Amino acid sequence: MKIIKLVTVVLMALAANLAGAKEWRDDFNGTSLDESVWSDWVWSFQGRRTGFLFARDNVAVSNGCLNLTARLMREDEKTVENLRRGFTTYATSLVRSQKKFHYGYFECRAKTMNSKVCNAFWLYDPLSDMPEKKFRIGDFSEEIDIFEIFGSLKDWYGTVHCLKTPYLEAIAYAGMEKLPNKSKKISLDFDPSADFHVYGFLWTEKELVWYIDGKEVFRRENDRFHRPLHVTFDCEIMYSWVGEPDKTTLPQVFSIDWFRYKKQ
Repeated sequence: MKIIKLVTVVLMALAANLAGAKEWRDDFNGTSLDESVWSDWVWSFQGRRTGFLFARDNVAVSNGCLNLTARLMREDEKTVENLRRGFTTYATSLVRSQKKFHYGYFECRAKTMNSKVCNAFWLYDPLSDMPEKKFRIGDFSEEIDIFEIFGSLKDWYGTVHCLKTPYLEAIAYAGMEKLPNKSKKISLDFDPSADFHVYGFLWTEKELVWYIDGKEVFRRENDRFHRPLHVTFDCEIMYSWVGEPDKTTLPQVFSIDWFRYKKQ
C-alpha cells in the first residue's frame, strides 16, 4: 500500500511540474507512451457513434515516433456493447495529455496518413474535472484545432469551437457558439503523408496564430479561449465532412516525431 501511495505521489508531482512548465518537449524516443504525461484512453470520449472507436492497441511509440493507427475493426471488437454505441466499422486512436496547458507556443513535427482519415493536433477542455459545469446549461467546452489534415486530399484546416453545455464528447451538446473568423482551409502545396512537416500554434491572451513549417497561415483574435486545455493527437473518420476513406487504403499510420511547448 505504501509503494502504491508513493508511486501515486510521484506521478502527481510529475504531472504538476508539466502543467507549470515553461518549456517542455517529448521526442518519443522510448518504447512506450509516458503515462505520467499522456493517456491513450479517455472515459468520456471512446469513439463516435458515426462508426469508429478509439482502440488503445492502435497507439505505439516506436522508431522515434508516436504512431497512431487507423484500421478496420476486428471481429472480436464488434461486441454487442460497441455495436450498440455505434462503433461498427473502424478502429482509430487518440492520445491526450494528462494535464492541461495554458498560453504558449505549441509545435509538432508530423507525417499524416495517405488516406481520407482526419489526422489532428488539437487542444480542448471537455470540463471533465468540472461536472457541475459539464452537464448543466450555461457554460461551454473549448476546442482549438491546430490542424486537421486529410492526407490524401492534401487539405489543412485550422478551427476554433465553443460547444455549449451540457456536453458529452461525440454524443451530445447544446449547440455551438457563433464565432467570427472561426476556421481556415488551405490546399497544401506538398503531400503531408510523404514526409514530416512542422506545425505550430501560438496562443496568447490576445491572439491565436497558426503556422506551417514556420510560415504564418492563419490568425484571429482570442475572443473566447482563456482556460487551460489538453493537448491531443488523434485520427478520426469524418463521415459528414468528407465521407468515408477507401477501406482498401487501411491500415494507415499518423506519425508524430516530436511535440514541444513553450509558455508565453
